[in-house]
Amino acid sequence: MNTKLFLPFVVVILLVSSCKSKEIDKNATIEVLDQFEELQAIIDAQGNDVLVLNFWSTYCPPCIKELPHFKRLESEYQDKKVRVLLISLDDVKQLDSRVYPFVKKNKIKQEIMVLKDQNYSKWTDDIDESWYGALPATLIIKGKKRHFRFGSYETYDDLKADVDKMLEE
Repeated sequence: MNTKLFLPFVVVILLVSSCKSKEIDKNATIEVLDQFEELQAIIDAQGNDVLVLNFWSTYCPPCIKELPHFKRLESEYQDKKVRVLLISLDDVKQLDSRVYPFVKKNKIKQEIMVLKDQNYSKWTDDIDESWYGALPATLIIKGKKRHFRFGSYETYDDLKADVDKMLEE
């Protein structure tokens, strides 16, 4: 091959490949929140967008069953200012042995944080006074408006209806 043609060819290939959009893996490093106050700061900073917080664990069958609903919600509502945040209450000591493998195996793309603060009685009332820490649980927030659901979303339509109601307000 002519070297005068080879160099421009390589440059074009490199430029094209660098311009391809790359999907960012939000869970390449899952953030660990030591105290509930760190999660409260995220809640306080959400502004007027809808924030969907799902509290779950890899040990919770109903949690695992409803996870696809949150995946679908995020993909269908990405243009409507809806942020889905999955808050794992798994033991942080199992982050490498259990949480990361679970996330990879199930191809979970939603943003995940592990809440290390296991003193549920100290902070569950801040989520909702009716909640005592059992899983799953979901809090949907928009501004000062809150909708809390204890237990799993059996169908995507149930979750969608709660989010739509919040978007309308």
